[in-house]
Amino acid sequence: MTKNKTFYQNLGLLFLGSFLLLTLSLVIVHFSGKSRFVDCTFCSEKFEKEPKDTWIWIYPGLVGCGKKCPLALEALRRFKEKFPEVKTSFYFLVTDPNESEEDIESYLSYYRKSLNIQALRPETDEEISLYQRLGAYLPVHPSLKKRDEHGTQFFLIPPNRDVLYLIPKLGEKEWLEIQKEIESNTKSQGLMDHVVNFFHFFTK
Repeated sequence: MTKNKTFYQNLGLLFLGSFLLLTLSLVIVHFSGKSRFVDCTFCSEKFEKEPKDTWIWIYPGLVGCGKKCPLALEALRRFKEKFPEVKTSFYFLVTDPNESEEDIESYLSYYRKSLNIQALRPETDEEISLYQRLGAYLPVHPSLKKRDEHGTQFFLIPPNRDVLYLIPKLGEKEWLEIQKEIESNTKSQGLMDHVVNFFHFFTK
C-alpha cells in the first residue's frame, strides 16, 4: 500500500514537473526576442526627487539630431497625450558628454513647447557603462555624431525603480501594452505579480 502511494506521488510530481517545464518553454518561446529589462542599481538614487508613483521615460539622443530624435520625441508626446492620467516624467539622455548646457537647452526648447522633457547627463562610470551596454551611443568622434548614429530605443523605469525596461519602439500597439502594465503594476504586490506584469507588458 505504501509502495503504491509513493508510486502515485512520484508519478504526480513527474507530471507536474513536465507541465511546468512545458509551460515555461512556451512562455520563453512566446516572449523571447521582443523587449527586455535589466536591473538598475542607481535608478532609485538618481531619480529620488521624482514622485514614487511616477513612470520615467528616457530617450537617448544627440543634441542637434534632425532624423531620429524628432520622431522619438513626437512618439513620447503622443504617448503623454493618449494617456494623460499616467504620471510620467520625460528625460532626454545626452549621449555626447561634450555638449554645452546652452546647446542642450537651445535644442530642447522647441520640444518643450509640447512636452515637459528634461536633459539627463550620466554622472558616474556605472551609469555610462550601463547606457553604453544598452546601445545608448556616446560619441567618441565628431564624424560619427554628424551621421546621427545612435540607438533608437526607449528606456522606461517603473515606480519601483529596481529595473529599466528596454523598448525598441513606441507605437500604437506598444502604447496599449504599456497601459496594461501600468494598470497592473498599481494593483500588484509581490514577486509573482511582478513577473506576471512583466509578461503582460511584452505581449504582442
